[in-house]
Amino acid sequence: MSGLSTLFANLPPDKRAKVLDRLRASSGKKSADGTITDYSKNFEYCFRSEMPFDFSVRQTEVLDPGPGCVQVRAKASSLNFRDVLIASRQYPVSPGVPTNMGSDFSGIVEKVGEGVTTFRPGDEVIALHVGHVEPGGIRNNCHFMKQFNIFEDCVCRKPANLSFEAAACIPTVSLTAYIALVELAGLKRNDKVLIHMATGGVGLSAVQIAKWLGAEIYATAGTLEKRQFLQDHGIKQVYDSRSSAFAGAIRSAGIQMNVVLNSLAGDLMTESMKLLHPFGRFIHIDKKDVSASFLLPMSLFVNGISFQFLDISLLVKEPALMKKSLEKIVGLFESGEIKPIQHKVFPASQLKDAITALSRGTHIGKMVILYD
Repeated sequence: MSGLSTLFANLPPDKRAKVLDRLRASSGKKSADGTITDYSKNFEYCFRSEMPFDFSVRQTEVLDPGPGCVQVRAKASSLNFRDVLIASRQYPVSPGVPTNMGSDFSGIVEKVGEGVTTFRPGDEVIALHVGHVEPGGIRNNCHFMKQFNIFEDCVCRKPANLSFEAAACIPTVSLTAYIALVELAGLKRNDKVLIHMATGGVGLSAVQIAKWLGAEIYATAGTLEKRQFLQDHGIKQVYDSRSSAFAGAIRSAGIQMNVVLNSLAGDLMTESMKLLHPFGRFIHIDKKDVSASFLLPMSLFVNGISFQFLDISLLVKEPALMKKSLEKIVGLFESGEIKPIQHKVFPASQLKDAITALSRGTHIGKMVILYD
């Protein structure tokens, strides 16, 4: 036991209680006006538009959930690069879908609304969250709420063998990887699949799905450290995602892909399309070229390849597909066929630091926000 620990243990009970009270009070974060935020209470981050990554925190009250809705108390939330784009005002909006930061949560059901039969208070769940549901619609500018109401179809039971931190990494990236490779691409055993930027959340999830399916994996990543990480985890064919050299290397080896999971833009995207085998499937998940109306030459389709764009946020309009896919993914985690991806945990008071770290693009896996 350290000297400080011994000193604390030897304090009289009344003085020990005073020290604990001071420590709890100091665990909040002091705002610009000198007030302390108590992160044990419900709060929401509000984006201040005058400066990227600048948020104010306000305590908020949440009404009982309406019909078909579930109230969740968050235990953890994971970040996506989408959150960085929203914070820096670069995110291309999805038609008919609110743009709120913080889409991936794990937590505990607090209450259920009328007609909800799947869940009950106390259930541990994960959620793909587009915003707090209140009378009149979904609240805007309510990022990373600790307690919120959400449509029942956006909630799924948490894998029993996963921590809340690991489970919070599931919704967006696992759904993207599963729907892209299983539902859209029909990836099967011995198919060759190229996974771009494979050390990100979607990339690592796609690697797990591809291994589960028995596919032959080719991957790209942007740095030597990231490429070494992939090789250390059993992927032999790893290339640089920041250069078109990957295309030349694959072609020179006489290899054609059955599936490409693409997050590259511009010429690197078209070079990737040229790598496909006849009737190959190209699944595109980056929004920049779509929102900018990037033009593709029709000659790229001469081999009968298919091109599909996947925007996971649109799943709120296809709740049956979302629910079915999430339940399948949970089963894969519980059976051990896929495992949690690498992640780094930040306390909720350090959300700004986590988003800043994510924006640098040097991380591997996911950033997770842990609530008190």
